[in-house]
Amino acid sequence: MNHLAHFKLAAGSADLLIGNMLADEVRGRLSDRFSPGIAAGIQLHRSIDAFTDAHPLVQASHARLDKPYRRYGGIITDIVYDHFLSKSWQHYHTESLEDFCTRSLSEVLLHADQLSESSLRRVKHMQANRSMEKYGSTAFIERSFEYLSGKLKRDNPLASGFTQFEKHAQSLEADFTAFFPELMTFSNNWVQLHSVQNYESTQLAQH
Repeated sequence: MNHLAHFKLAAGSADLLIGNMLADEVRGRLSDRFSPGIAAGIQLHRSIDAFTDAHPLVQASHARLDKPYRRYGGIITDIVYDHFLSKSWQHYHTESLEDFCTRSLSEVLLHADQLSESSLRRVKHMQANRSMEKYGSTAFIERSFEYLSGKLKRDNPLASGFTQFEKHAQSLEADFTAFFPELMTFSNNWVQLHSVQNYESTQLAQH
């Protein structure tokens, strides 16, 4: 899943949001490198990614893609699933998408001292460009594929990945619609199991 879904699943905790932002650049065991709440955010992010990658509905989405793109199915579904989440946001959250994104990014920036330089730059870029709010735009999705294609070192077909979205959108959206409630349940259960709500965290309003 991409930024919008991870933010949605961060359980209303500033620490979980911060851990979510750090997760992609943190490798290996966490030990005592972070506070318990931020470490939980990193672990939650990893658990969401593992649950997503192994889920039959997500694997079915990968299999729908034309053969040259299947190797990059994870990247493609990360983007298009956030697109579908953006489009159907009102089904999953009572707060408007715009207000949610503004509030969540502002909350993370209140704790900028706990972010790495690269994650801080990323959050500021997301805020300045309102990028999470743009996932509902097909033009933004197309640009995202082109950008990610250039980020990969090896030759890849992602620059034309938007063709796969156009070709398989209806089936991919059906996969997402069936999958995301299961992911929400998994995430909520994970948070309860690990007693994240008991950490000394700055709590955001629950919605």
